[in-house]
Amino acid sequence: MRYFIAIDSGGTKTDAVLFDETGHIVARSLTMGCNAMDIGIDTACNHLLSVVTELAEQVPADGALEAMYSGVAATDYFGGKLGKFVAPHFPGVKMRFEDDAVNLISGVIGHKNGACIVGGTGSSLYARIDGKIIHLGGWGYLIDTGGSGYAIGRDAILASFRYVDGRGPKTRIYDLIKEQMGVNPEENIPGIYEGGRPYIASFARTVFQARKEGDEVAEQIFQKAVHAMAELTYAADKYFDGTYDVVLGGGIFASFPEYTEALKQQASPKANLIRSEVPPLLGGVIEALWDGGIEATEEICETFVSEYAHL
Repeated sequence: MRYFIAIDSGGTKTDAVLFDETGHIVARSLTMGCNAMDIGIDTACNHLLSVVTELAEQVPADGALEAMYSGVAATDYFGGKLGKFVAPHFPGVKMRFEDDAVNLISGVIGHKNGACIVGGTGSSLYARIDGKIIHLGGWGYLIDTGGSGYAIGRDAILASFRYVDGRGPKTRIYDLIKEQMGVNPEENIPGIYEGGRPYIASFARTVFQARKEGDEVAEQIFQKAVHAMAELTYAADKYFDGTYDVVLGGGIFASFPEYTEALKQQASPKANLIRSEVPPLLGGVIEALWDGGIEATEEICETFVSEYAHL
């Protein structure tokens, strides 16, 4: 029997599985995220190595580990250091290290050309053209994260402060943020900064709720976010001949379907937007099998998804 490892790792968690050529899951590891932008490249390398080692030790005696595909957020920024650190520990095993966004593409459209937009705490577009990965937008929350949960939550909090200061109009967002915080937003500055990106992103929901209630400020924030996402598709157009698939993944798209629908209205006509409804790790499974010379059939994918849902 042939065995493989698939990894999907971002800022929140590292989800990894050891599986066989039929899609049957042998073991799973669920640990902290390996985004080196958050924890540093050395910590990311050591943690990823520990995850792979743990899974490799569980390969049954009737087979061998053949290939591993690792999708890890921000890996492209560090000159391939993750792969250079981990691969030498597993001679003879085919290993590929790419951004976790590629898992999103492969999980929905398989190993072919296409793109994806990640809409979670952060945001970005990744396109795959004949194996080459092109990254657009998403240059980190200090620089560029338009349309993300963090950006929407930040704008919501800012709108509340502008209202308190008298610099901006009254907005329902203020009351919703107060309700979620349990205190007046302006009295919770230390909590906001201590909570950081994930905490700020959690207030994105107030924009969607206020918008449903007819709040004009919320509508402006919503449209600003949709526009930021839509312009990514126009930037991607030049890399494709004709129409192309764009997989949408992340908490914002999953939680707020109206966001997806608004983006479809504003995105490039060449971009065929598809919301992902499968676990991102499926993309890693497909890619690991591909590196082993196996095309992931519908049966293999169904086996994996079914077993993964019961973990």
